[in-house]
Amino acid sequence: MRKLIILFFFIFSQLINCQFRKSLSDDNQLNISVRGGLDFPSYDNQTKYIDYKYNLNLGTTVDFYFNWIGLGIDFDYLKNTSKNTYPTEHLFNGSTSLFNTSLTENKTERLFLGIGPNFRYIINDNLGIAFKLKGGISNIKGGETSLTTNGYNLNYHNGYNEKNILSGKGQIELTWFFSEYAGLNIGAYYIQHFKAKDQLKNNAVAGYIPYSENDNQYHIDPPAADIRSNSLVHEIHSAGVFAGLTFRVPTEKSSPDYTLSVVARDKETGVILPDTFVELYKHGKRAYFARTNSQGVAFFKNIKPDNYEIKGSLYNIDLVSNKADKNEFIKNSTVKKEISTDADTFFVKGQVNICDSKNPLRDVTIVIKNNDTEVFREIKTDISGKFYFKADKNTAYSIYGKKGNYFSQTEMVTSKKVDRTNTLFLNLQVCMEETTCGKPINLKNIHYDLDKYLIREDAKAELNKLAQFMKDNPVIKVELASHTDSRASDDYNKTLSQNRANAAVDYLVSKGIDKTRLKPIGYGETKLLNQCGNGIDCAESQHQLNRRTEMKVICP
Repeated sequence: MRKLIILFFFIFSQLINCQFRKSLSDDNQLNISVRGGLDFPSYDNQTKYIDYKYNLNLGTTVDFYFNWIGLGIDFDYLKNTSKNTYPTEHLFNGSTSLFNTSLTENKTERLFLGIGPNFRYIINDNLGIAFKLKGGISNIKGGETSLTTNGYNLNYHNGYNEKNILSGKGQIELTWFFSEYAGLNIGAYYIQHFKAKDQLKNNAVAGYIPYSENDNQYHIDPPAADIRSNSLVHEIHSAGVFAGLTFRVPTEKSSPDYTLSVVARDKETGVILPDTFVELYKHGKRAYFARTNSQGVAFFKNIKPDNYEIKGSLYNIDLVSNKADKNEFIKNSTVKKEISTDADTFFVKGQVNICDSKNPLRDVTIVIKNNDTEVFREIKTDISGKFYFKADKNTAYSIYGKKGNYFSQTEMVTSKKVDRTNTLFLNLQVCMEETTCGKPINLKNIHYDLDKYLIREDAKAELNKLAQFMKDNPVIKVELASHTDSRASDDYNKTLSQNRANAAVDYLVSKGIDKTRLKPIGYGETKLLNQCGNGIDCAESQHQLNRRTEMKVICP
């Protein structure tokens, strides 16, 4: 059993990964479907104290589609369970209690064979919805039900034994092909059997003994005896839901092999581009698609000669398209084409990790600002924390991330002074730090002019990011702390840093942040990060390390 399961998943994975060469839009398709589900019946035989419950439906269909219209043959097996509802507790014959009830409940089985037209709407190349109408005949058998006790036949129905009953069926079905020749189907149906006859035995089809109810006791009246019904003609109908598999059968005769190979590469650098998504379009609709292999090549085998537009995308970034003309295809040979990247485009490959670790962050909203045009855009990281976007030549970008209680540093990436003939990919690392309460996080690029505390233009981007973080987390409160180096007096540095912290808070308030959520503190030179205190000779870079602005979430 285990080996069979492993084999099934292996075959399934190969079907998913195989190249699709056919689509639902192709003409002259033969499909075979198998399905199973639940059938919910309604029997109009008017038999008292007998209901019919849902049970199994199984079916198979053969459909041939000329294009959007087709013809299909259905075979269905439907089974229902009869349910006796005659009261058996507290049952009396006059004053005598009736015991030892005996219940027989047989299942009803229906077989349907029908033929009729199909109408389908193609959502995309591998997904379609069809409405199917079928007319045919049915056989109905079983359903005998009886309840007896102490010599009384309390109620019964003789069931059915009918053949070739006229029947009709309507069905709606959604089909998704996960490979060239296999797919999944789900849907619902309604089926109706006309002029079904109850089975006649002993000149009756069904009967019951009436009863009366008094203080939760049920009394039968033997003199009223067994009320019988003559043979009845009525309808049986049911609705159901199902799911199953659909297999596409090749219908084309042996024909010459026409193959198209598409190479994806960067013309400027000559770099091949594996895992590029390549699509062939004809008449404005996608006809085939594949991915390039490790050598940057996608193969389309046994395709129909036609005029194709060849489109490609790498990391959801479009490549320059190409064309293949119908007259280029030669029997049993390969047409070779190439698609390439834009010569004025760089690909930025970004990675988001938790700061000071290699742990990636998924579902991060990456905010990308074109520093030249001031245009913003947003994209999401994938499950591995990766993101990609197209960068123009001679352009600089500011990038940061947004995710819950994580705070991102702003990073820069630029294509300025980068030789496009040697470089296609620009790599970028973004780190995000979890804002646990009481943990200080350094805000980069918060600079002030000498002895000044006004917010400079180049500091606003970082403070804007902090403002957005507080809007995304509306319940937190933040301490905004400013620090100086040890030069100048302690009192002067304390006052200057307090004024700088106040200025940062005022700027955040101007961006819509409630002032009660902000606590400005100027620490002056009291929290140096190195040994560069008063009287210590240090390099400018060492003093710069101490001149910083930090934020931390205030613990409740």
